[in-house]
Amino acid sequence: MTTTHNCQNCNNQFTGEFCNNCGQKRVHRITMAHLGHDMVHAFTHTDKGFFHLLLKLFVKPGVVAREYIAEGKRKRYFTPFQYLIIIGTIAAFVAANSHFLETTTAALGGSDVYSARQLAFMQKINSFQTRYYNFMILLQLPFYAFATRIVYKKHPYNFAELLTLQTFVSAQTTLIGMFIMLSIFVTGKEAGATMILIMAIVIICFQVFAYMQFFAQTGFKGFLRAFLTNILGIILFACFMMLLVVIVGLVTQAFTAKM
Repeated sequence: MTTTHNCQNCNNQFTGEFCNNCGQKRVHRITMAHLGHDMVHAFTHTDKGFFHLLLKLFVKPGVVAREYIAEGKRKRYFTPFQYLIIIGTIAAFVAANSHFLETTTAALGGSDVYSARQLAFMQKINSFQTRYYNFMILLQLPFYAFATRIVYKKHPYNFAELLTLQTFVSAQTTLIGMFIMLSIFVTGKEAGATMILIMAIVIICFQVFAYMQFFAQTGFKGFLRAFLTNILGIILFACFMMLLVVIVGLVTQAFTAKM
């Protein structure tokens, strides 16, 4: 006889392992074995595991994003925003403990180039970026998506889809940057400038590669569009950050004057 189950999510009667109304799997009492299985399954499942997505994004970032966004093949992949949050959280920890931003400032000249006032200001910015590193990663997404919308305006993707594309790309560039952060921490500020240059080149190349794959455009024209998208995204985000710094500075100055 076929056993009928009562779905504890929507109260529907169903047979088998999954509810035919809401799709929830037949539940059982949570045990330590169940928790362990779910954790391993989430990260290693061949179809939609964390590491499956991590490896695929290194080889075919644009193809993965296109399959997920345009072709609707979403069940096979780990959710992009969850992936970005996990990578961003790990990167924030690495940035804080490797003193990446401080090493970057020193590698770019430190007190030999900047005045004491400029260094103090940069240290405040570095402290803010280190504290909210994962938030900064999320903050840049709409600017790159908007840049993509401008450059690839003839393509039928809406802003939300382009935002999802950038989520895939930013997650992987954050992962790449994290490895280089650790390299800078090991080599120290003497090799810092070289490593920072390598980091910038590798990240730009990866983003260009991802855009070219996603929009299926090759050759010089495809490269130029992808490169312009990346540069425009950097400019838009940098302009926003400078404006934000100016506004915060003016507000702080006004508040201090009243004290």
